[in-house]
Amino acid sequence: MEFSTLLYFANLGIFCGCITMGISYILAQTMNVMQDKPDIKSFKLHTKTTPLCGGISIFIAYVVVVLGGIEIPFNSHGNHISSTNVGDFYEYAGLHFYIACSIVLCSGIIKDIYGKMILWLMFCIQICGFCVLHLLFYSLDMNRDYSLIFLLLPCYIALFLTTNGMNTIDGIHGNAALYSMIVLCALCYIAYQTQSNFIGFAASVLLGILFVFLLFNYPFGKMFLGDSGAFLLGFCIGALLLLCVLYYGINMWYCMALMLYPICSILSSVFASLIMQLCSTRKQNIAILVDIVWQRHDLHLHHILQRYVGNAAALIINTFFACFVIVVTYYYMDTPMILLASACFCLFYVLCFAILWRKRANLYNKA
Repeated sequence: MEFSTLLYFANLGIFCGCITMGISYILAQTMNVMQDKPDIKSFKLHTKTTPLCGGISIFIAYVVVVLGGIEIPFNSHGNHISSTNVGDFYEYAGLHFYIACSIVLCSGIIKDIYGKMILWLMFCIQICGFCVLHLLFYSLDMNRDYSLIFLLLPCYIALFLTTNGMNTIDGIHGNAALYSMIVLCALCYIAYQTQSNFIGFAASVLLGILFVFLLFNYPFGKMFLGDSGAFLLGFCIGALLLLCVLYYGINMWYCMALMLYPICSILSSVFASLIMQLCSTRKQNIAILVDIVWQRHDLHLHHILQRYVGNAAALIINTFFACFVIVVTYYYMDTPMILLASACFCLFYVLCFAILWRKRANLYNKA
């Protein structure tokens, strides 16, 4: 896929994003639907009622990905997934990808509309989306080497963490959108280098749509992703990276490295939350602890940093992450360099989080 083609698809995403987000923003404001109202009793940074239609708008605009399904490589002579970019094409790839996205989106829409959702139900809906993605893209073969499970298992764990981790980094204006755009730019470059046409198409279109959303979201917060949008973005990025590993033979450790920021955010938050709750005088059972961990609170690096630099926190964090992505993308075929850079990123993230957490670490939602 040529650079001019990627640019064309990105412009297509911008065009679709302008239409859907413009219309949804007007409808949300005039009809007072999907509005996120400020609440002093819960952890919310905004002080004005703001539309939560970002996720729905992105999903509707992203329907054009269905048209790009003919670009994914497929081996018609058996059930094995082709690892090269030659041969017959799988025309329903875009449609299947969109169906899986719609299921994961539902896990957040319910929460956006009703304000809360049973945690296990949300996870079940997400897992259904993961299973649909697996069944639609991965043809099972009884003669297949089952050692591949060691490749699939960490990928799907990372997909789960990225889907939910995106919701944790979506706590300040522009953070989730900037992270997503950085990863999508890297995917476009990899698609250009490896001629991974479907990845390039899907990533460039979503990149254009997110550019429009960023204009609404940063720095003034005129529109929010909502839980639905955060889950959708996390799943789209994680699923595209998973397809990179399964279909195009791209280094698994490189794809895992691109997921590191939301994974570090959610794991550091879980660790800090559990420590604070276990050290409290109240007795907690496992169910309460898990529910507390998944509530919105300020035990994230971006929230702590925002108290010092305001809206610039998203720019600072994502500038550092962009530098990391540039390094690992340059060495995307060199596993030792990727692991070394990933270890340095995680270490630096944990150190920054620990230093800033010592100054302030308060849960906003306490059971």
